[in-house]
Amino acid sequence: KAHIINKITISALTMITADAFLEALNLPTEHPYIPYDASASDIPEAPEWSITNYFYSWKDSPSSSPAAQDLPSSIDCSSTFPMPSWAAKFTSNNVCNSEVDSSPPAIAAGSNSTSADVSFLEEISPCLVAMFHMNLILWAPIVLLICLRRLTKKPLHRNQRRKTHADRQDGGESETNKQTASSKTFPPITTRADQHLPVPTYTKTTNQTAHEGKKAKAKATQDTLSFFAFPTNVFSKAESQDEAAMSSPTGGYFTYIVGLFFSALVMTDPMYVFEFSQAALVMIHLLIITLGMKRLGAKIALYTALPVSAIAFYMIAHQDLNLPTFAPGLYYDESNSLVTTAVSKWPIDKRTYDDGRGTPWMMTGDTRTGLPFMFYKIPEIDFQRRWIPLPDEKEAVILDIAFPSNNFIESNKRVYLVLHGINGDSHEGYVADFVDRQVRQGNIVAVMVTRGLGDSPILGDNILHFARTKDVEAAARALKSAIREVSDDGGLLLSGVGYSMGAITLANYVATSGAQCDLDAAVTISGALDTREQVNFLRSASLWQPFITKALRDTLLSSFGNKIRSRLSQQQLQESIKAATLVDFDRTFFVPYHDFDSLEDYYSRLGAMGDFVSYDNPGRIANVSIPLLCVHSLDDPVGYWGVYRDPESVVHLGKGNTVLLFTKRGGHVGWPLGINPSIEAWKWMSDIASSFAEAVDIARKEDSDIIIPGKTY
Repeated sequence: KAHIINKITISALTMITADAFLEALNLPTEHPYIPYDASASDIPEAPEWSITNYFYSWKDSPSSSPAAQDLPSSIDCSSTFPMPSWAAKFTSNNVCNSEVDSSPPAIAAGSNSTSADVSFLEEISPCLVAMFHMNLILWAPIVLLICLRRLTKKPLHRNQRRKTHADRQDGGESETNKQTASSKTFPPITTRADQHLPVPTYTKTTNQTAHEGKKAKAKATQDTLSFFAFPTNVFSKAESQDEAAMSSPTGGYFTYIVGLFFSALVMTDPMYVFEFSQAALVMIHLLIITLGMKRLGAKIALYTALPVSAIAFYMIAHQDLNLPTFAPGLYYDESNSLVTTAVSKWPIDKRTYDDGRGTPWMMTGDTRTGLPFMFYKIPEIDFQRRWIPLPDEKEAVILDIAFPSNNFIESNKRVYLVLHGINGDSHEGYVADFVDRQVRQGNIVAVMVTRGLGDSPILGDNILHFARTKDVEAAARALKSAIREVSDDGGLLLSGVGYSMGAITLANYVATSGAQCDLDAAVTISGALDTREQVNFLRSASLWQPFITKALRDTLLSSFGNKIRSRLSQQQLQESIKAATLVDFDRTFFVPYHDFDSLEDYYSRLGAMGDFVSYDNPGRIANVSIPLLCVHSLDDPVGYWGVYRDPESVVHLGKGNTVLLFTKRGGHVGWPLGINPSIEAWKWMSDIASSFAEAVDIARKEDSDIIIPGKTY
């Protein structure tokens, strides 16, 4: 065959060319089932997407929102739900009723029926509430530091405050300048030798005094509001701003109230309690009360603190913070020879994060999750696109493949199959970071884009849902077949890497396929095993999920409006548009659209431990036949730590191929490094996935009895 000719032997290593691998892969470069020839220029580029998109309401205007528009059955749905240019070529321009034969009665009945009677405010209100809550949480440490700084400053005496106001009123002139100005305006009378005349003095009139009093009161109000002025120059402006805020009669009281509120907020927030301990946060609250008593007096300070503290301590006594019940660390079954050997070959430095290498000024999982996406630079990747045919459904899935710059791959390198996050594609930040690092090391990386995302078409009605594993199975089988063809001994290790929702799908595929799994190893990052437990993570539901839900809903409605309208009734569409959390959206959209029996049924098929009953009846997680590493941070504000149940017991299920790694800090697909995290970006995540795959590769080659894990036990 032609690709065999392209093999070159150098220093006892077989070199495989990119062309040979693509030829062995034998996948089409265009969608195999689109009934027309689409040029590359006709298919739009997939938009870059990251978690920062959660914070945007609409890309255009509120009127362009699918939920903000009525969808009478007599209108053209393709204009209401914008379609890509290539989709318009094979999407009917007929009205919705004539386009869909199986429309539910609630939609088909009546020419004036609408798809959703939901106002724009109703839809985004969960995001507005979550945004307000998010800002309070994120700014709390900075506000507390400002309050403590100002409350610990020595208060000025009443006469000093008057003098300070008078100085600022006169433009900050010094006493010397004032006297000089006075001497020029009212020169003293020179005395002669034969007469002694008194020196005239300047007396303010009543009107001038009243005017200055009004100015002083206005300035006091301004000084109080100056609390919000963040010092831009610590050494020159901070001192004057603190003095301005605290020298007024109301400035200290206002600072005290703000300090009380934010200290009560952090000592009742699970993320801060997990990071600093509740005892330390209660001490900060009591310290602010003590400083308030010293500055304002015991009576005023205690009366002010009483309602705030009472509410805070009541919440502490009655709320369930739902903190992790197991310690961070590495959990694995030492009786599994392959896993044990791989762990021994796995550098400890690569799997360690809580040794101080993180970004110190990112204090909680919230900041470690959101801020990296705002600061990191996403590398440009040169992908070669192929399509994986799914003949049973007449659909195809995108596979974006990246090769080393020299287009040569050594036989001791690895091939990675990457699954992106819930609403991403191959250009997602952490995905691009992993691809860039691996191709520079000489590896091959193939990113499977979830069907329907990244502007990929869906010709039928079977749009995406995350419990589907057949797409991953097709991608893994195609890559494994190519590896076997280009390397005589099948030496290239094929490892799966999944992020967030992609991690959940990857783990589910590994567990579902069992001994038939085409991967040699798998790494899931910020994913889940038993997704049924996610419903218990209330903080994620109220703080982060509204943004994720809205981003996913906008993508689905804007891309598949006709299909959604053909399957969901008006009431179902209304409920899905109003859904504030992912759990609600799964229940109101994915369950009815894909005919799942219930939310429990959907989640039982979604997670690798979805059918778990007990450790005596664990379900499909016991079928894992390859080393499966699940990496999770215990301060993850999006994914719940409880989805892993009892790590000590989980790793011993089946043949013990499941490995769990928990860090105390890291956030959700975050793990920032150093003072300036933009330098290293997602290096820790990328390194842990590649280093584990390399360790498994070394382990399986050292022991010939376990070259094919899970099939020779």
